[in-house]
Amino acid sequence: MSILEARDIAFGYGRANVWEHISLTLEPGEVVLLVGANGAGKSTLLRCLAGWEQVRSGDISFEGVPLERLKADARSRMAFVADVPAFYDDLTAYEHVELLGRANRWDDTRWDEADRLLERFGIAPYCDQYPQTFSRGMRQKLACSLALALKPTCLLLDEPTGPLDPASAAVLEDEITRVAHRGCAVLMSCHHELETIEPTRVLKLDDGALTVGADAARAFTSASAHGDIA
Repeated sequence: MSILEARDIAFGYGRANVWEHISLTLEPGEVVLLVGANGAGKSTLLRCLAGWEQVRSGDISFEGVPLERLKADARSRMAFVADVPAFYDDLTAYEHVELLGRANRWDDTRWDEADRLLERFGIAPYCDQYPQTFSRGMRQKLACSLALALKPTCLLLDEPTGPLDPASAAVLEDEITRVAHRGCAVLMSCHHELETIEPTRVLKLDDGALTVGADAARAFTSASAHGDIA
């Protein structure tokens, strides 16, 4: 069974569609890249797949269940890191971890995994501080740590390496590879070629349509080499 499936979905504002007739599936262990120009609708598509935005038509299902019928335990198996992660103003970085852990009834191994991720991303020394005091890169690393700590079966990432320094980007790529080997399906938008991850597929969103396969992969590689993908 596919982890995530979208069937003929459309999204728009007013009378105009941003994109339509979009269908895709994510299988366990896949790492799929979503590319396209600024304004193509990549972020909107990811938000729709995560259930953060309502599609105009079509259906989206997670682990065979329509998004609108998902229960809380299933929701916790899907993690989404938006292009600008949001945090609670009155919670420190570690209080965000505690909130997530208690809400999902983590066992000791899950708490240990969260601590490992905080250390690996270099967040641990700053966990008593508030995320709004962090740089954009630090906020991104905290958001990725929280998402990965959920041990999701589906991970959606909106240009996650953009704000990161090269060392932190390498850590994130390694952690993405780790969860994919565990069977997590990963879909991430990206505007440059990755250093260590070789994607299973590349999807290109262009002029309201999704291109799948070799043509999109060639377009991604060519545009990355020239710095043209945003």
